[in-house]
Amino acid sequence: MVMNLGVDMEHSEALLLRTLGDLEQRICSTDTYEILGASSLIRKLLLDEHPLVDQANRHFRLKVLFEVTDPIPLPPGGPTPIFETVQDGLDPDSAPPWLPRTSLRRDQFLAHVLAKVDGHEYTVREVVLFEANVMGGVHAGSPRDAKEAALRRVEETLAVGGLPSSLRQGG
Repeated sequence: MVMNLGVDMEHSEALLLRTLGDLEQRICSTDTYEILGASSLIRKLLLDEHPLVDQANRHFRLKVLFEVTDPIPLPPGGPTPIFETVQDGLDPDSAPPWLPRTSLRRDQFLAHVLAKVDGHEYTVREVVLFEANVMGGVHAGSPRDAKEAALRRVEETLAVGGLPSSLRQGG
């Protein structure tokens, strides 16, 4: 397929639009492989050495923000759960409307904690990279440390909505 760049649109802007369309299609899929491929797109958009979002935004200089639902704190004095995950609670459109929302800059969004497993916290960045580099979104690999191994164990044993738990929320 040939990308139509158009006369007035720079390559990076056209690539951004196509990548966002591809991302939307993949995250709406019910096929695990298709969803797993979203991790490579998110990596390209936000995490690469020269993120595509920055390349396409260099002329516009728009302030890019990510709206998320504020996490629900655990009740004080209770036991610390072995496993805790945000799942739909991250996206304000799928969370209960009474939950407060926050707008985050990219660095804050990437540092936002999505899950906790066996005392390890996993940020958006870590989950995306785990799906891309361990689970096969870009490279099929093995966990490099105890933290990734713990997430892999959860991935292999716990499904939410028919999908591995970290894939479902991290793409």
